[in-house]
Amino acid sequence: MKYWLMIFFVSSQAYATPIEHLTKLGEGEMSYLFWTLYQAELYGTNQQVDLNNQDELALKIIYQKTISSKALVDATKDQWQELNYTNEEIDKWLKHLTSFFPDVQKKDSLLLKLDSQGQSQFYFNLEPLGVIQDPTFGPAFLAIWLSENTSEPKLRKQLLGLSQ
Repeated sequence: MKYWLMIFFVSSQAYATPIEHLTKLGEGEMSYLFWTLYQAELYGTNQQVDLNNQDELALKIIYQKTISSKALVDATKDQWQELNYTNEEIDKWLKHLTSFFPDVQKKDSLLLKLDSQGQSQFYFNLEPLGVIQDPTFGPAFLAIWLSENTSEPKLRKQLLGLSQ
């Protein structure tokens, strides 16, 4: 009996997710015409989200379409340009993303977890994918969805739990 309990304990630890200690703040989906591109979920330690002053924050995206790595990176670049980040900042951040962003297929997930020290950890299907140490990256990446100037204000409100 003790042996079985030890295996159960070890097994449960192996399946711990990077966001299990965070609270889901909101969720929504991104659609284009008649197609759902992805579903998004926002997790945090505080109900009030402040990109520059947050204990921990995580954005999980579950894709409903196959999208190439290049298309993901290009869309990220377009969004940063719309948010008026400088070309120098964008180029620096894109170097990180192009080094590890994968192609995604239906039901794949990408998760960005931003910690209180400003480190950004990416996960692909909840497996570690890459780390970005630049403390400006995480808030800029999350701003694509959470900035007041986002191209998708309805999704922003859903993620922040401001509309049902």
